[in-house]
Amino acid sequence: MRAVVIGTGWAGEGYTTALRGSGVDVVALCGRSREPAHALAARLGIAEVRLDWRAALDDLRPDLVAITTPAGPHLEMAEHAARVGAHVVCEKPLGRSEAEASRMLAAVRTAGVKHAYGGTSRYAPGLVRARELVRDGAVGELQQVEVVAHLGISPLHPYTWVHSLEAGGGMLLNGFPHLLGQIRYVSGGRTIWAIGHTDVVVDRVPVGPPLHDFRSWTPVDPENAERGEWRQNDADMTASAVIGIELADNRMITAICHVSALTATRHPGYLAIHGTKGTIQLDDPPWFSRMSRRAADGQWTDVGFGTDEDPVQAGWNHLITDFIADISGSPHGRYPTFDDGCADNQLMDRIRSPKQVRDHDRDHDRDHDRDHDGDHRSSAQVRTE
Repeated sequence: MRAVVIGTGWAGEGYTTALRGSGVDVVALCGRSREPAHALAARLGIAEVRLDWRAALDDLRPDLVAITTPAGPHLEMAEHAARVGAHVVCEKPLGRSEAEASRMLAAVRTAGVKHAYGGTSRYAPGLVRARELVRDGAVGELQQVEVVAHLGISPLHPYTWVHSLEAGGGMLLNGFPHLLGQIRYVSGGRTIWAIGHTDVVVDRVPVGPPLHDFRSWTPVDPENAERGEWRQNDADMTASAVIGIELADNRMITAICHVSALTATRHPGYLAIHGTKGTIQLDDPPWFSRMSRRAADGQWTDVGFGTDEDPVQAGWNHLITDFIADISGSPHGRYPTFDDGCADNQLMDRIRSPKQVRDHDRDHDRDHDRDHDGDHRSSAQVRTE
């Protein structure tokens, strides 16, 4: 099986490593900048580098395309990959909006190709262990999930695609897919509705060297920032939401989510799973460094989930292992697909747009009135999974 990887940053390296680990021949890397693209190719031993991804797909006709760029070009890349008959794996978020994500899903369905979505933090070892405990009844009947993440990024981190909604930046598009996928995975439920708020927080950021890999993103020196160029930031640096989850037994619970780029707390962020018999708490989302459990008597104990793997790379590895097995017709685990990406984008649109929330509530009220008039059709809550 032959693959082309589009994007030469951290995710591009991660997917390339995962694909090769599953026996796939990565025949080319596609990047937007010559030097970093060739540097990554040399480090990984990839012979061919292309700066025009469209021509690469047309010329090479790969069996699989991995889209590892920010979200801005995802739609065009996915549609083109589907047209050349390639299976597609796309890093999160799937699109910048529900409309884009829906077109991407339609493209792969029409082409009849397999599709995978980079919600890889669902494979975090701590989360897998927490789900096992929940299924074994460790917290009793599930009541609520909450996730809080503070990234502690400096306001002097230089301008990049993160600061541009058009490029696919912001905490809602890039932080919430982690949270949504993990909430669905650990609860075994479906995300049904959402209401929330986003905030830009800072309207300008300093300009620094171009960013090609997030592992090298560092703040601009304050003196250089003061006398240097600044650019407009229009992307949300914080996002908060309450999300409705329908469980397998048809009960509804809520998840409370908050992610903030520029704030930090003394204690780490967390994902907490509350039930009638206690709580499971995972620290440091989305990959987690520690897990503890509070029993019904109020006592906390640590819960181990030890692994020597890098959880970020392990997430890419697990996703690609399942995806390649499915393409090959072999047994495989359930992995995130473009359907999951569409569900994420649909919810994120509702969190971002108060108008959409109001329209949803108005539809729900109209159906509620019909129910009381004898029309017992289901409510207008939008199912997103």
